[in-house]
Amino acid sequence: MRRSLFGLLTVVAVTALFFTTGCERSSVLRVASVNEGMSLASDIADFYKYFDKEDSEWVLIYQVLPDTCEIQLQYVEIGAGLPTWTPFEAIINKATISYKSLLDPAVTYDNEVVPMTYYVMADQTNKKTTKFFMTVASASWKEKTFGDDIADPPDYDLLDKVEATIKFSGWDSVSLRTVEAQGKLQIEFGNLYDDPSKFEK
Repeated sequence: MRRSLFGLLTVVAVTALFFTTGCERSSVLRVASVNEGMSLASDIADFYKYFDKEDSEWVLIYQVLPDTCEIQLQYVEIGAGLPTWTPFEAIINKATISYKSLLDPAVTYDNEVVPMTYYVMADQTNKKTTKFFMTVASASWKEKTFGDDIADPPDYDLLDKVEATIKFSGWDSVSLRTVEAQGKLQIEFGNLYDDPSKFEK
């Protein structure tokens, strides 16, 4: 009788351990693509030239615009025993961007934090991605970083080639566990060609 009871308890313990292990979940957030893998050309300032009738002269003005690119995130949620009716998703609420000069390692730039709210649906097939556009260099950051280097056209030049590391962070909608992923983007900042007859959109 004691042997039977011991054997029964052993089976119960092993079964419980099996189900506990089987129900463990694994989730991976990853950056599938940043700007489709291509580098980004960033014009520091966009110039516009118009004729001022009151003063009877041509006036050259400029504006600093933000740079955006397409991001593709992927969230893979795997594990036995998942409740299939639950829509697992990663809620991304922040991106932290750090910039490193590729031309001069001694040059450093301030990081930029981009608040956001994006929902990345989980996909066990590892095929689907969530696409959206985000600012990778804001107008204020460009003005602060390269404002002193803005040159009137046609003085065009490359100011720096930068590697931007974008770290996304958020949490799983069900488990509330923290999820993070990062991707890289090469940005070439400079005084690029402008059509002074119009502001770029």
